[in-house]
Parts: sequence; C-alpha cells; structure tokens
Amino acid sequence: MPANGPFLGQFRDAVIRNDFIQCLGGSCLTTTDIKFTYSFENFFHPYVGELVEQLNRKSLAGLLDPDFLQALTDDFFEKSYQERVSDVVGITSRPKEIDLSEAGPYSCYNWELLFHVPLTIAVHLSKNRRFAEARRWFHYIFDPTSTDTSQPVPQRFWKFLAFRNAGHSNPIDVRLQVLSKPLEECTADELQLKQSIITGYEAIKNHPFAPHMVARTRIVAYQYNVVMKYLDNLIAWGDDLFAQDTVESILEATQLYVLAANLLGRKPQPLPRSGVDRPTTYFELRNKGLDELSNALIDLENKFPLSLGSPTVQDDNPDAAQALFGIGRTLYFCIPRNEKMLGYWDTVADRLFKIRNCMNIQGVVRQLALFDPPLDPGLLVKAAAAGIDIGAVVNGLNEPVSPVRALQMIAQARDLCAELRNLGGALLSAIEKGDAEALAQLRSRHEIQIQQMQQEVRFLQWANTQESTKSLLVNRKSALERLHYYQRLLGSPADPNAPDQLELNFGGLDLTEENFAEAYHALVGQYDKPLTLQQLPNLALAGDTAPTVVSGYSGNGHVFLSHNEDVELNVHLPIARDTTLLSAAAHSVASTLTPIPDPKVNLHFWGLGGTIDLKVGTVLSTVARLAGDILGITAGWEQNQAAMASRYASYERRADEWMLQHNLAAHELMQIGRQILTSLIAEQIARHDYLTVKQQIVCAQEIDQTLRDKFSNADLYSWMQGELSRLYYEYYRFTCDTARRAEQLMKRELFRPEVTATDYIKFNYWDGGRKGLLCAEALYLDIKRMETAYHDNNKREYELIRHVSLRQLAPAALISLKTTGSCEVTIPEWVFDLDAPGHYMRRIRSVGLSIPCVNGPYTSLNCTLTLTKSSIRTVPSTDGDYPRQGSNDSRFVDYYGAAQSIVTSNGQNDRGLFDTSGSDGRLLPFEGAGVESRWTLQLPSDYRQFDYATISDAVLHIQYTARDGGQPLRDAASANLDDVVADSASGLALLFSLKRDFPSEWSAFVNSANDFKVAIPRTHFPYLTASKDITIAGFELFLLVGTDAAHQSVGSAAELNTASESLKDNDVFTFSAEADDQKLPRVATADPWLIVRYTLG
Repeated sequence: MPANGPFLGQFRDAVIRNDFIQCLGGSCLTTTDIKFTYSFENFFHPYVGELVEQLNRKSLAGLLDPDFLQALTDDFFEKSYQERVSDVVGITSRPKEIDLSEAGPYSCYNWELLFHVPLTIAVHLSKNRRFAEARRWFHYIFDPTSTDTSQPVPQRFWKFLAFRNAGHSNPIDVRLQVLSKPLEECTADELQLKQSIITGYEAIKNHPFAPHMVARTRIVAYQYNVVMKYLDNLIAWGDDLFAQDTVESILEATQLYVLAANLLGRKPQPLPRSGVDRPTTYFELRNKGLDELSNALIDLENKFPLSLGSPTVQDDNPDAAQALFGIGRTLYFCIPRNEKMLGYWDTVADRLFKIRNCMNIQGVVRQLALFDPPLDPGLLVKAAAAGIDIGAVVNGLNEPVSPVRALQMIAQARDLCAELRNLGGALLSAIEKGDAEALAQLRSRHEIQIQQMQQEVRFLQWANTQESTKSLLVNRKSALERLHYYQRLLGSPADPNAPDQLELNFGGLDLTEENFAEAYHALVGQYDKPLTLQQLPNLALAGDTAPTVVSGYSGNGHVFLSHNEDVELNVHLPIARDTTLLSAAAHSVASTLTPIPDPKVNLHFWGLGGTIDLKVGTVLSTVARLAGDILGITAGWEQNQAAMASRYASYERRADEWMLQHNLAAHELMQIGRQILTSLIAEQIARHDYLTVKQQIVCAQEIDQTLRDKFSNADLYSWMQGELSRLYYEYYRFTCDTARRAEQLMKRELFRPEVTATDYIKFNYWDGGRKGLLCAEALYLDIKRMETAYHDNNKREYELIRHVSLRQLAPAALISLKTTGSCEVTIPEWVFDLDAPGHYMRRIRSVGLSIPCVNGPYTSLNCTLTLTKSSIRTVPSTDGDYPRQGSNDSRFVDYYGAAQSIVTSNGQNDRGLFDTSGSDGRLLPFEGAGVESRWTLQLPSDYRQFDYATISDAVLHIQYTARDGGQPLRDAASANLDDVVADSASGLALLFSLKRDFPSEWSAFVNSANDFKVAIPRTHFPYLTASKDITIAGFELFLLVGTDAAHQSVGSAAELNTASESLKDNDVFTFSAEADDQKLPRVATADPWLIVRYTLG
C-alpha cells in the first residue's frame, strides 16, 4: 500500500442473505452467499500544515473561515488505492477533509479547535464584561449579522461547518410523536429518527451528568447552546450600557436589544389543550404501550371534534376535501415549557418597554441629560498607557453613585486590598511550593534514571563476575588438561583432588555477615585442595667449563653442561668441524682442477684412424673431490655422534621439563581454585550491588509515585497557580475598581479642587512579567494615601435647613397634587439665596416631607417623593454673571437619571427612614444631590385613603450643607435676587381657597347674583415683601372637580395695574370675578382656588 497515510481497517459487518441461512441444514455453503464490508478511516490529520500556514498568514479569522475549511477536501483513496470490484467484498472510505463526524479519529480534535475553544473563550470574555471581544469570538461560530449571499438562510449565519451542514432539525413534539408511533407505521426516515432519539436517551440514562454525551447524538443541542450564549452576551451587554443611564449608552443598548429581539422572533403563543381525557392509571398506559420515554399516545376520538358538520360528497369531484369528524391522537403527558427560552422574550421585551417609556433599568421614569458628562483626556491617556480598556474606564465614570459613604468605601477597598495581599502571598507560596514539588519530581526522575543506569552497570558487573568464574573454569580445564598431559608423559596416575568436572554449588547461597565465616571455610575445603607434585632428580654437570675453553665459543659466564652435552660440544662437534673444513678444502681444490683441459690426439691419415682423449683435469678434480667426500663422511659421522649425545641430553632436559610443567600445572590448578573462590565471592558482591540498586530503583519509584499521587503534588500547585493567578487578577481588578469607586465617591463627597485634581489610584500596579506580585502593596499604599487625604479634606461646612412650601413656591403644583395625586416642582437656586446669599456647594444632607391634610387617626399618608434632577454650583466665581449660562456652564454640575425616592408614612417631616442618623454607613436618601432640584410627588391614585382636597400644603424640609463663597459671590447673589423677584417668571405667588380663606365673601357670592369680590390686604404677603413694592402680575382661577382642575386666567392689564396701585397706596387690593358655570359656579360645594402672581420692585 502507498505510504501517503495509514488506515484503520475495520471489519464492520457481514450481511448474510436469507437463502444462505435456509440452506445451512443442507450444507450448501458458497462464498457468494456472504458479503463483507470494510470501512477505511483516516487515522491521521491530513491538513495540519495547511491550518498552521493559514493561521500564520491570515490570523485566527482566516483559520476559522468556513470557506477555507470547506475547501480542504480530497478524494485521495480512489486515487491511491485500487479497489477490487466484487459482489463479496464491499469497501467504503473517507476523503481527506476536516473531519467533524461523530466517531472520526480526529473529530474530537477538530471540534475542540473549531468549536469548543472559541465558545469557551467567548463565554469567559462575556462573564468578564468584555462583550465586544466576546461577540467577535461568537462570530467565529455563529454570526447573525452575516451578509454572505452565497449561502442560503440559515446556513449563512453558521460559521462552524458541522452546524452549517447539519440541515433541518425536527421539533421536540414531532420527535416524541415519532417515538410513540408503532414500528410498523413508521417510515424509513422515522425509523432512523427514532433510533437517534433512543440512542440519545440511552446516553442520558447511562451518563446523566455528561451533557456532551447526549449532545453528540443531537447536534441541534449545541446550536441551541450557542444561540442562547449569544443572547446572554447581547442582553448582558445591553444591561451594562442601560445601567450607565446616558442617552448614548441607552441608544447603543437599544440596538443590542433589538438584535436580540430579531434573533428570537415572535414569542410562541400558548396553545389550548388538545382535548380532555379521563385520568389513566399506569397499568392502563402500560397496556396501551409506553415508548422509551415512558410516554404514550391516546386517542381523543370525538372528544376533540375537528368539524361538527355532516360529511358531504360532491359527485362531480369525489377527491374533493370533505369535513372530517373529530379523530385525533396526542401525547398523554404534555411537553414542559422551556422557561429559560421563554425568559429571553420576557427580558428583551421588558428592557425595550422601559427604554421606550423613558424609564431606567429599575423602571423609574426620569429625564436624561442631552449630553454625557465630559471626560478627562488625561485619565484616558493614563489608562491607555497602562493597558487598561478605555471603555471600562468610561463605564466606570458613568456608574451609578454608590449607596455608601466614601469613608466606608475606602475601608472596604482597604480590606479588599488586604485580602489581595493575602491572595498574592498564597500565589507566591503556590509558585514556590510548585517549583519545589517540580524540583523534587525532577530530582526523583533523575535519580531513577541514574539508578537505572547504575542498575545496568551493576548487572553487567554481576554478569562480568559470572563470566569471570566461567573463564576461570575454562582456564582450569586448560591447566587440568596440561596436568593430565604431563601425568601421562610421566606415567603418573590421575590425582583424585583434581576432578575433571568442578561443581559450583554457590548459586543459592546468600553470603551475609553472619554466615560468611562458615561459608568461606566450606568454599576453601571445596576449591582449595592440595595436589601431588613430582620430585626433580639431581642434575650431573660436566664442570665449570667456560665457553672460551670449549668449542671455541666466545663469551663470558658458565653454561652448566651435562655430561652428554659436554661430549657433544667438546668432543664430536669439534672433530666434525675440522673434518668439514678439510672436506670443503678438498672440494675447493677439485673445483680448481676442473678447468685443466683434457687434450685429444687424433690418429687419422688420409681420413682413416682413431682419437685418443687424455682426461688430465677430470682425473685430478675427481681425485680431489673423492678426498673431500671421505672427509665429509667422517664429519657426518661425528655430527651423528654429537646428535646422539645431544638427543640423550635433551631427553634428560625433557624429563626435567615435564616434571616442572606437571608441578606448574598442579600449582596453577590450586591457584585457579583460589581464584574461583575469589570470583564466587566477587559474584556475590556484584549480585548484592545489583539487588541493592534494583531495590533503590523500586524505592525511588515508590517515592516518585508518591510525589505524583499525593494530593499536594506538582499538578495541584500548577492548578493552584493557574487558578490563583486568575483569581488574583480578577480580585486585583475588583479591588482596583472598588478603590476607583471609592476615589470617585470621595471626590464627589468632598468636592475639593485639590482632591479632584489628584489621581490617588493609578493604572500601573500590575506587572504581568512578575505575575502581578506586590501590586497589592503598591495599591494598599495609595489607598492609605487616599484615606489620609479624605481625613485631611473632610472639613466641616455650613449646615442649614430650608422649608420649601409648595403653596408659596409652586401653588399650581399643589393644586395638581390635590386633584391628580401627583405633581412636579422645581426648586430654583434663588430660594436658598433668600436665606444665605453668597453660598455655594449647596448639597442635600436629607429631605423630609410634610403634607398637612385631614386624615384618620390610623390612616397612612404614603407619598412617594422622587428627585429627578439636581444641580450644584461648584465654584464661587461668577464669571461676570451670577445666573447659570446654559447647560454647559462649567460652574455647575448636573445629576440626571439617578432617580432617588422615599415613601412617607405619616406626612409630618417624614424622611422615609426608620433611622435617620445615618450611622449604618449608607448615604441618606438624596444625600449629596444639589439643592437646585426638580422633584416629583406621587400619591396613590386608584385607592385614596383620604380626601386629597383637604391637603392644604406640601412642605419639603431640606437639610443641606454649604460653603461661603465670599463677599463677591454674596453681592452677585443679592443683585440676582433683585432681578429674580422683579421678573414675572420668578414664580412668586399666593394661593387662596375662595371657599375656605374667604368664607363670608364666598357665601355672599353663592347666595346672591353679584360677582365674587374680595379685598386682600398686604398682610397676606410674606414678610420679605415688607420693604418692597409689590406688583400684581396676574390672577389664575382653578376649579377643583374630582381629579380635574379647570384653569382660567382672569384680570385684564388695567385691573392688574389698579390692584398694584391700590396695594401700594392702601396696602390692600380687590379681586373680582364673574360667575361662570365652568370656572366659577354659584354652587356652595364648589371648590375654587385663586393664585395671585406678583413681583417685587
């Protein structure tokens, strides 16, 4: 097979035809009656290189691009392998692709890489309020904003291939009905669906706490999970923006809520019950047939009529639809509601309703500022330099005011920082212990490795000693063979102490310190036995003859010759030498005589006769050679005599040598015995060393396993490092956020320029390279500096109380309260300038409400007082003009949206609290808001517990603090007061009840036909008008009828001037009005009210 990829061949199934089964009894077996199917799975990942390359080239978005992943496919099996076409064997294979199947070898890896990892990161980011980043990760899986028209809906929204190619999923009710349907009535698709449902339910029963086991059988569960997580991110993101309660953030939140609503679609409507059936027992249901989910289908018959009309038949069209009488089937047990899914519709609808009805996220109606509060660019620069998300900083500035005081928040930040220090210490300890455990495990592994190497060395040493013993046995055989050899040469019998085979009975003996002496003596008696030695005879020498004396040998010393060696050397060999020289001389002479010519004499005459050859040279050389040969024979004889003497001497020497070698072999055998004894002891030493190292390895492995298996192992500390690092960073962020909230609260509470200009909490405490260690210490120092700055700048201010009467300030609002039960009143700054001009930084400490009225002794007066807007003059400068110059005047700070409310119980300076001391550390209601404010009063409108018409006034008791702005501000405030009271829009007014304040005049008007006329003296005006000229600016007449108040402006300009002149000259003026059935009826029970608006000159 080609080497382009391994395969896992599985014998999947063998399909046997019925005819084969039927002929088993008749022994008719053919190969064509059975079919084998082989399925080849790719047991490798074919596109690792392409994925890495795509990640490097196009980053994460390119890696998770579905078009790129879809294009990674290749039908290589058919190209690389030749399939045998046969009716017996069937082959199935898979192409090279990004495998996302249920049982693929690398399917789990692809699911983890392409689905689970992005989803986990997205959910983690969403939980940490990094919603935009979470949405980016969600869009790698599910992108409802996709505009890719190359894919149909809804495939274009799924970026994960398994979801894009999943197809349509059947609803749960269809699945349950298919499950309850009999097998014989099911189609092939229904049978497949039924088997899938049963497999999933079996997974639930076998693995009830493993949701992924179930989800793998029904991929739509993962799709639901992704969409629900996506909705959670959208809603949490929208809630985070909605809670900031600014126009821009609410508009952005609206878009998110609308997107969530579009994803959800129309909310499912609850359906009525399909019919009614009598209660059924379990026995009856079981007899009807329960499905795998213990549910059953029941027949409704005529209890659920689909049509009550009579069936009709049309002759011209027998196939036309006819009325169907009621025959239906339904599940006995209903499908439970998915409360989590339905909760999404409710949540999104709730948020959109509140936004569209000008409510905040708590459902309180309020008015928002047109623009967000200005941002500090320097703060944003510092945050960006420290790597802090700018959006998080901006969101922190727009967070609602904390309900506790700054000092308590500082204390909380300090406590959190102390806990952060402890957590940092725990992290450092975990790092140290983790490093120590890792070092201990590393040391243990290295010791095991070294000991395993030593074990090999000790084993080889043991084997070496065993081989040494065997080598000694071989050497003993060699020495024993020599001993036997020389014993045979010497004719000696075999020694019984030198056996041919030596038994080594030492294998099972374990030498110890206790038994060594006994074992040693036994070994000595066995391997160190004495052997019989040969006695060498005495050697008879020829005397101390020097070599210079004998045979002409030159040299020093003695040769210690035996008798035969002396005869050879000094008798026969000298004669042989001399005769050899004479023989050589004779042969030389013969060679000299050979050149002498041999003359020839020819005796021919006239061609006839003979030849005479004279052998002169030949004869002479022959004679000389004969003499040399005779001398050579003599020399050879002498040589033989010398050889015989030498041979006999050598035999003597040989016998001595044999006896010597016999004795040497015997001694060698005895020495080898001792060496064997030593080798056996060394073998025991090596064996003990080997067993010792082996046991050391076992002990070291037990130690290493204990280091790994113990609870406080390196894995625990590694896990602790990861978890503590995550918790440490989250706790650090939480502590920093709390400290910054405390800083903002301190700056808001103190409102000191020197405090506002100082940044106490920085952005650079965390050092990622050092895992953030010591960040708590630096943060703790800054918190202590902030706490010290708080105490240094928490200076006492003026404490004042102002009673604001609606009857004097806003009489129209009082009339609205009396009629409708609610009103809105604005308290301008000049009201407080009447008490103490030149003050600034007027901030509310607490507010009480009094509503004088007629109610029963145990009747509660529950009025909701809500602050909807407030402003504070923060600087004493006037910038040339005292009044506020537009909404962007930097001298003022506005608070919108943060609606605060109290509910009164008795209506007598009621502050809506049980404990008004504020000792619990929480801010009192409305504390810190500006006294220049707008308020809403709300009484119950549906069920009134007393007659609201009896309300005579509503008084706000405002306790506030202020700072002295100096004489310039005081002069500017006084000048502004003169302008305000002279303006008709100032709101100066008197409120009179014509019926109660002027009973005589009212009675005369009712009982006569005259107009209503009353004289109003100057004494009805406040005392502050005593030294001022009063100008009547207008009359307003209100007729209270139930919950309505008919309004009419009366009095012409001439009448107003006349009244002003009369008041100036006579300290009294006259008000008159004609009778009017709609505005001023002559009815004793009517309740008309008069508002007299005036200005001061």
